[in-house]
Amino acid sequence: MAVATSFIDCLSRMDHEGLCISLLLSTSVERNLRALGTNLGAFAQCQTQDFHGLAAMWQRLERYFKGQDLVFTVFGPAYFVRRRTRHLFGFAQPNILYADNPVAARQGLLARWRTRAKFALQAWFYSRADAFVVELEHVRSGLLKNRLFQDKPVHIVYNSVHSVFDEPQSWAPLELPHYPGRLRLGVISRNYPHKNLAILVEVKRHLQQAHGRATDIYVTFPPDEWAACNDEFRENVINAGVLSLSQCPSFYTQLDGVVFPSLLECFSAAPIETMKVGRPLFASDLSFIRDVCGDHCEYFDPLNAADIAHSIDAFFSLPAERQQQRCEAARAHVGKFPGPDERAAGYLKVIRQTLA
Repeated sequence: MAVATSFIDCLSRMDHEGLCISLLLSTSVERNLRALGTNLGAFAQCQTQDFHGLAAMWQRLERYFKGQDLVFTVFGPAYFVRRRTRHLFGFAQPNILYADNPVAARQGLLARWRTRAKFALQAWFYSRADAFVVELEHVRSGLLKNRLFQDKPVHIVYNSVHSVFDEPQSWAPLELPHYPGRLRLGVISRNYPHKNLAILVEVKRHLQQAHGRATDIYVTFPPDEWAACNDEFRENVINAGVLSLSQCPSFYTQLDGVVFPSLLECFSAAPIETMKVGRPLFASDLSFIRDVCGDHCEYFDPLNAADIAHSIDAFFSLPAERQQQRCEAARAHVGKFPGPDERAAGYLKVIRQTLA
């Protein structure tokens, strides 16, 4: 949602150089674009319709493709029955690239079989693309090793932080419950299994019992995901609800740090957004994080709550000056990443190459 919003917002201010661009938006993307004041009149046509996975097939998604020379799905796949045009898919599904992963290892045999069947079907829909765009080299490498995608062009356009993070006057207000004297940690994320967020309750317990740190932890789940959490989780964690893009900086800046215990990703914006706002990032010591953050992160074993708590306590035990130096170095690191306008220009370049 954030990537699509940022891309379209940038695209609305760019010269399309002869391209006639129409938009098919989800309601959440449209809502975020309107909150940002994006000029949707810059596009030939703009429609809003929600599609949910395979249900798109009987919602007749393909009828929206009629008359188009190319359809770019920012994060695919698009579940269409008949091919009406060329397709460019953004790819960010690590379960297809890494079937043997820590999440699968924790599943029972039946659940693992169901998961593999689900992503095998999704991989087939991905394979109907004419080309792909990904965010990091390891994703491109993984795609090209898969027999379904070996003959497909795979382009890299690096992710970036939306320009709203540099515009405090555009930040939408957000008030998190505040309890003086308590450490405030959180993360912006859906509650997918690979995000490993259930461990946060145990992390909170270790911070209190082993390190004497009273802690509040904040998440951003939609109502259905929050309702599905067990009682212990809901008693120990505070849900801020789904945020708009312009509320995200407000969320981060009210925290003392961000905890990101994910087990599997292609890429996530949370680490670079955390560094951008100058907050410490505590994250999984796995390659998909190190590729992005380098030495500018406090790493931990994501399957060990005690190690996560130790990493957090060790950072906040440093002198305040040293903490600030670490955060400023991380901010400088992420400042070297391409900006959102560069990303939008990169997407346009790939669109033109796919049309050629």
